[in-house]
Amino acid sequence: MSNYNGKLVELPKRGKAIVITDIHGNLDDYDRYVDIWGEYKNDNNYFIITGDFIHAMGKKDDKSIEILDSVKQCWENNENFYPLIGNHEWSTISDISVYKGSINQSLNFKELLREKFGSNWNKKLDEYQEFFKKLPIAIRTANKVFISHAGPARNIKSLDDIINITDKGYLDNDNLYEILWNREEDYTENDLKSFLRTVACNAMIVGHTPVDGVKLINDKQLIVSSSYSQGKKEYIELDLEEKIRDAKDILKMVKQLHWYS
Repeated sequence: MSNYNGKLVELPKRGKAIVITDIHGNLDDYDRYVDIWGEYKNDNNYFIITGDFIHAMGKKDDKSIEILDSVKQCWENNENFYPLIGNHEWSTISDISVYKGSINQSLNFKELLREKFGSNWNKKLDEYQEFFKKLPIAIRTANKVFISHAGPARNIKSLDDIINITDKGYLDNDNLYEILWNREEDYTENDLKSFLRTVACNAMIVGHTPVDGVKLINDKQLIVSSSYSQGKKEYIELDLEEKIRDAKDILKMVKQLHWYS
């Protein structure tokens, strides 16, 4: 894992990266994206999932454990596979419940663990928590794209604040909270531009907020919905060798998820 710099992954200026967001327990979508990556996988192509691969809306169709086990195995055995922490993985570490609507997704996840692992469910939960703590928070590419679950965080003063972002722990950590939770209404255009200047990037890719495929924010940020979406399911085939001046340059790299019989 030579690309790791603390909690930041630094990707070189070669190859491509499949960037997907917010799978939320949808195993069919997850498997399709992994298949897409596998169609041209080589040493210079990467798979990035920006967190929130666990927690579906209800237990019936929730394949969080199957996805989590696959993500863990792929991360342990492939240097080009990069899962990031989302706010739902953070909730597992912090033991703070997250909800969608009136559904306590954290509670549902624990019930899934009890059903699958019986009396050993607590031990399995500890294992998953430790796995989440090992994961990076963000990715920065050599062609100046910053990728995280959400954000920006408004009080980042240097790149070291990202590299060392979990040194203060996972609770009572404003920078970490904002990089995992901030939505469009939580920051201004100036906040976004200031953040990108600080991390020496020209554009930002995030998930977290459901949109109709993708949404462009102030020409500097793309919000992407790859599975849990308001309409289309889209992902980024990010060309790491192409010059990126702003987020508009990434729009031509947006791909729609298609299913084939």
